[in-house]
Amino acid sequence: MSYGTNVSPSQLPPEKIQMIVNVFSRLPYDVIWKWDKDELPRRSKNIKISKWLPQSDLLRHPKVLLFITQGGLQSTDEAITAGVPLIGMPMLGDQWYNVEQYVRHGIGVRLDLEDLTEEKFYNAINTTINDKSFRQNVERLRTVMSDQPQSALERAVWWTEYVLRHKGAKHLRSPAANMSWGEFLEIELVTYLLLGLTSVIFAIVIFMYYVVLFIKRYYNANKKQKSN
Repeated sequence: MSYGTNVSPSQLPPEKIQMIVNVFSRLPYDVIWKWDKDELPRRSKNIKISKWLPQSDLLRHPKVLLFITQGGLQSTDEAITAGVPLIGMPMLGDQWYNVEQYVRHGIGVRLDLEDLTEEKFYNAINTTINDKSFRQNVERLRTVMSDQPQSALERAVWWTEYVLRHKGAKHLRSPAANMSWGEFLEIELVTYLLLGLTSVIFAIVIFMYYVVLFIKRYYNANKKQKSN
């Protein structure tokens, strides 16, 4: 189980931490948890903690049954490459979308930490491990992703040599690479928009000023007529 580098699990609400510990303690498996402190209160013997783990290597171990993750893109890619089913608990950015894809492709389930209960978490773990369709789906998805004419290393070497052969391959560079910061950030357009907005606001203020002035004069004129 890992929440990535941007989330410190020790900062989770204490009741959630204890709930997770309770669930892990009930499992007949060893659990490896990426934990950012030296100690995890009230943990059982089957819970192993570490501040850093070789995640990719661990996921490739044949005895790994499940990966509980926050749903980061790199963690997702590593789990699919290793053929390991997932439980996603999204917390930031693109993680919500990534975890939705677990459900869509049948490679894992989604849990929301806010309404997570001990029984819901325990049942999700058992379902994902015991339902073989999750592992079959993730293995099939791994095959689809890896079915390429070249390996990633071979492709990187080929393109590196291509750029060298063509002296930098300037024809592949985006036109934006040769633009000034002013052009790239559309400073001129932003300036025109700000001037236009300022002009509109100024016109509205002048208009309201004359409207108020007209109303005052009209009121004063009626007041004088009534006095006469």
